[in-house]
Amino acid sequence: MTRFLYFGLFLLVANNLAADATARTADPALWGRDGHKAICLMAWWDMKPETRSAVRSLLATNRAFDRFMESCLWADQVRGSDPAYDRYTTAHYVNLPRDATSFNLERDCGDTFCAVEAVTESLAVLENSDSPPKARLNALKFLAHFAGDLHQPMHAGYAFDRGGNDTAVTAFGEPSNLHRVWDSVLIERSWASWVDMASHLYFDITDADREAWDSLNPARWAEESHAILRETAYDFGAHGEVDEDYRAKNITIIETRMQMAAIRLARLLDAALATG
Repeated sequence: MTRFLYFGLFLLVANNLAADATARTADPALWGRDGHKAICLMAWWDMKPETRSAVRSLLATNRAFDRFMESCLWADQVRGSDPAYDRYTTAHYVNLPRDATSFNLERDCGDTFCAVEAVTESLAVLENSDSPPKARLNALKFLAHFAGDLHQPMHAGYAFDRGGNDTAVTAFGEPSNLHRVWDSVLIERSWASWVDMASHLYFDITDADREAWDSLNPARWAEESHAILRETAYDFGAHGEVDEDYRAKNITIIETRMQMAAIRLARLLDAALATG
């Protein structure tokens, strides 16, 4: 299927998404609202038609969300709202040691329900057609969100600063922290809207990219993110300045990670939900 076919799909939905495109939030939600919705919109475009149909059917079991992109924010929205979801509080990230080059389940998750485990568990529930409809719907929403989180380098970070949340920086003259910079600040400095970002990033993805990004192993995603974090994330000014040079160096990394998350999420959902 060519990207031109998807362009027609983009034009069809763009008007319905226009109001969302201009919405901003001061809350630095994980990957940011814009990042998560862009990832899920790209995944929506890339998944098989029968997968989209299955996703629509699952969403129809609970009318809280009309669109897949909105449902991808749900895992943030339920944090602290219901004791039934307390175990997912730690599922948005995984902490690795500074010198780690590979993921180790016992070392990096231990008794904590981490993002790698959350993706694996959610996928198992989703692909089991005998799972209750509510459980499958929740699994869809968790999977879409946590797959995105694992591709954000600060979500495979260090425990000592809580994935950059405790590393204070001055981002373009404003007080911030390193986690928020990677969640939303660099994206907001680079794109006018999340729909514009999603469309441009999606139509830049090649078949060669899809082949190169064929890993559906969440442990591998964590390793990739951690390697990026070690190499570049903490390379800011001596006094904690995040400036245009830092943005220019890292925005392409962020964009590529979003593209990878979208393609991998689409393939996971195809495997779990497509019948043909």
